[in-house]
Amino acid sequence: MMARVMVAERRILRADREAELARLTTALQAADDQLQGVRNYLNGISTDGNALIETQRLMLRSPEIEGAARRMIADEALAAEWAVTRALDHIRATFAELPDPFFRARGADFEAVGERLVRVLLDLPEIRPGTGARRGAIAVCYELTPLDPYQLQRAGIVGIVSERGGKTSHAALVARDLGLPYVAGIKNLGVHVHPNVRLIVDGSRGEIVLDPDEEMVAGYRSRAASSQQRLLSLSSLRDLPAVTRDGARIQLAANVESVAGIVAARARGADAIGLMRTEFLYLDRTDLPSEEEQYTDALAALRAAEGIPVTFRTLDLGGDKLPASLRIATGSNPALGLRSIRFSLERPDVFRTQLRALYRAASHGSIRLMLPLVSGVTELERATAICDDVAGAVAHLRHKTQESAEAEVGPPVPLGVMIETPSAALTADHLAGRCAFLSLGTNDLIQYAFAADRGNDDVADLYQPMHPAVLRLIKMVVDAARAAAVPLSICGDMASDPMLTWLLIGLGLTELSMDPASIPVIKSIVRASRLADAEALAQEALSLQSEVAVRALVERSMTEHLSAETPIWRGDHSDG
Repeated sequence: MMARVMVAERRILRADREAELARLTTALQAADDQLQGVRNYLNGISTDGNALIETQRLMLRSPEIEGAARRMIADEALAAEWAVTRALDHIRATFAELPDPFFRARGADFEAVGERLVRVLLDLPEIRPGTGARRGAIAVCYELTPLDPYQLQRAGIVGIVSERGGKTSHAALVARDLGLPYVAGIKNLGVHVHPNVRLIVDGSRGEIVLDPDEEMVAGYRSRAASSQQRLLSLSSLRDLPAVTRDGARIQLAANVESVAGIVAARARGADAIGLMRTEFLYLDRTDLPSEEEQYTDALAALRAAEGIPVTFRTLDLGGDKLPASLRIATGSNPALGLRSIRFSLERPDVFRTQLRALYRAASHGSIRLMLPLVSGVTELERATAICDDVAGAVAHLRHKTQESAEAEVGPPVPLGVMIETPSAALTADHLAGRCAFLSLGTNDLIQYAFAADRGNDDVADLYQPMHPAVLRLIKMVVDAARAAAVPLSICGDMASDPMLTWLLIGLGLTELSMDPASIPVIKSIVRASRLADAEALAQEALSLQSEVAVRALVERSMTEHLSAETPIWRGDHSDG
């Protein structure tokens, strides 16, 4: 766990600069040895944990940490620990300027590495999370590093609370993938929480309860037991297909961003990985990932998928997602600016590097590529031309070199489009005729349909998935996909909401891609349903004039047909 070390400004004699550089070299090696020790401690329990350790070792030797520190020692005669601290200050300032809180949180990864190096330079003991902890205890800390959840889980910790951080931090994503309840951003923890105090961590609601009475403890234990019982009941469906009572097969896929997410999806019975986010490889660094790194990352994902198809979304950067490794113009309205496929077409060098890695990996598994935020045929044609060119070059090189590991050429890689803009939805028939599949990205589609920023609390009430306009847009895309005989999936948050399952399958969607944790409950609803009932519901919903009327209809219909055997559709189905 990260505890920032206070370092006093200290300078050295210019004659001592070589000795100070040597001291830094020794400390770098010691910090690297510590990270290797963490890897040995984890003993291969997590592929993602090992990959994260390797990333941190690269950060340790990065120009932003080692390079900057050496330069300040040589040019300004700073003591090594002060030089590293100054380098960290610059990194913090760089990440703090990023507008998206998700991307700002990535700066904590660099901080964790830098603080480790500072502790070595000051001869302070290494912090080993979980050391001496009682199994079943809750970890309370100031700030969590991305490696901490792995070590805490290994030590038997069952929940985590931190004063700093948020639900979009790298550490929070790791904790979620490991199934560890984690609540971040609780102020003044150190003042109120002491060793041996009783604490309840409610990860599903983002709340903690300090020193609860027996009645409250009993209530939470009852709720936890009920949740576990529901999850146990749902887990029995893992290997059963998602088939309605009248024989309609629905494919349930998962949206993930890591190997751990793929493992979690497989454990919950995912039929496919419907959305593999690729931009996360760009977040923990200020340099661009190489083709080889992206290739290795894709291979790890395919191995974790164990044969099920994986749909890789190409870079979804720009707008409010601004990694430190790239300079992207934001404009006056970033959400409507240079982002996603627009950025890839503006920077074909970055786009081609990613494509080469993914096309190389395609011979090792079942891969599809998906282009985000396409607005029409012109953009699709430009992107397709680049994809075809890269695919041809990779195939030519493979034939030419006849590398034993890559000599076998698989089938062509399907290329699809995310329908996220009204223009794409309105011309879905045109797009469907020029690609292998379509996928509805309803998060952005709803935002753009109502001209309402989904991250702005002032207009949050306009973000209505059950609004007739949204249902009509979805039906329009379904009809276009059917007419062109191309597969259509939905990978927005709507797919994860049990209350919307009937609407979606009733509108004609047979492929739903969602958060892995939602798969069991969605499967239970599908298996308890009749497609004919869902289609009748959707048909009536399309005739209504407001989201209020649609919601009332859905609640009434699902209560009548499902509550007796599947009450979980309107309850808490989280396993956090």
